[in-house]
Amino acid sequence: MKSITPILAGLFVAGGLLVAQAAQLLDESFLKSLRSEAASHHPAASAGSHRSLAADRDVLGVRLWDDPTVGLSLMAADAEKRRADGDIRVSLEQMLPKPGLFAAARSKAEALQRAELENFRSSAIEVGAMAARDAIELALADESIGLLSSQLQWLASMTQNARQRAANPDANGIEVLRLESELAGETEILAAARRSRESLAGSLNLRLGRPLDSPWPTLCLGSGSYAVPLANAEIARIPHANPKVRTMKEMASVASAETRIADRERAPQLAVAVDVDTYSGSDFRSASLGLKASLPFFNRTSYSARIAASQQREHAALREIESAQLEVASAVLAAVAESENAAAQASAYSGEVYQRAQSMKQAVEGSWISSKSSVSDLLDAQRQLFSIRLEQRRFVAKQRIALEELNRLVPKISQNKP
Repeated sequence: MKSITPILAGLFVAGGLLVAQAAQLLDESFLKSLRSEAASHHPAASAGSHRSLAADRDVLGVRLWDDPTVGLSLMAADAEKRRADGDIRVSLEQMLPKPGLFAAARSKAEALQRAELENFRSSAIEVGAMAARDAIELALADESIGLLSSQLQWLASMTQNARQRAANPDANGIEVLRLESELAGETEILAAARRSRESLAGSLNLRLGRPLDSPWPTLCLGSGSYAVPLANAEIARIPHANPKVRTMKEMASVASAETRIADRERAPQLAVAVDVDTYSGSDFRSASLGLKASLPFFNRTSYSARIAASQQREHAALREIESAQLEVASAVLAAVAESENAAAQASAYSGEVYQRAQSMKQAVEGSWISSKSSVSDLLDAQRQLFSIRLEQRRFVAKQRIALEELNRLVPKISQNKP
């Protein structure tokens, strides 16, 4: 019996190495390609791109001149009067631009265009982050399946040992039944884990715009922990990097432009008018050139109210920026703390905690083979070791997800203009 255990252990190690070689490492390059693919195919990012392009056209739609007005009048009078004054009048009227109104309207349209561009960038980053999180969860599922498979191999080996021990006339078959029951339960758990893995793969395919049943290679998270950025440095980047804050800044610019528009609209509206009189039976009779102006005095209360309302909206927009920055800063602190804690726990579970559990499991296993320990002690030791290994991988995945959330809040990679 003592010669079988080292052979099985060697087979398990070799099998693990083959799986590791075949697995796709979930590094930053691989995640970057997934983010880019999600941003290119997800409907939310596509909708943001169309809105941004529409805002580009809105900028071109801002006009300086209004359409001119053309009129035609016919006189009904006696022949002498029509001959003297002319019986056809052609008029042309052109409104003149109010000073500063076009510049303010153009500034508003450009700010809205930049806001839509930031919304598109935010959508692309959001769908990319969701795809990356799904990939991390898929990698964790693959590693959990690998650990469960190793657990089943170990249980099968121990069950075989128990059957050989039960062949002794003085032994009982309780240990065999206990191990077989444990083996059956773990087999069902492994089957459930594989079904969950298929669901995660389907979810990732949907985010990437792939067919639902597209196959995925076995993914692995990697063995090491990742550097955690400093919270202060990330918070300092919020005004320049967070898409939501950048969008709100542009909306504050829109509110400022609306204030200028309201102020310019209370200026008198000027218009130039040209009238030409002709006689239908002859030629030109007369022409006149005139200047018209509106009297904004009558609606001064309305204009003042619009200006005041625009100013209040501008002040509100600035306060909302500050509120959004505080909200994002709080989320950044939470993400950094989550990443730090997960990294520390992953390191602890892969170091001394794991070594002690491994040593205890080996000792109990040897004691059970020599009939000095019960099968309950053997299973408890193995469960503890399995739990530590699984928790360590979960903490690695937890840190990766926290870093992905941090990258969503203060992204380092900007999206190109659509």
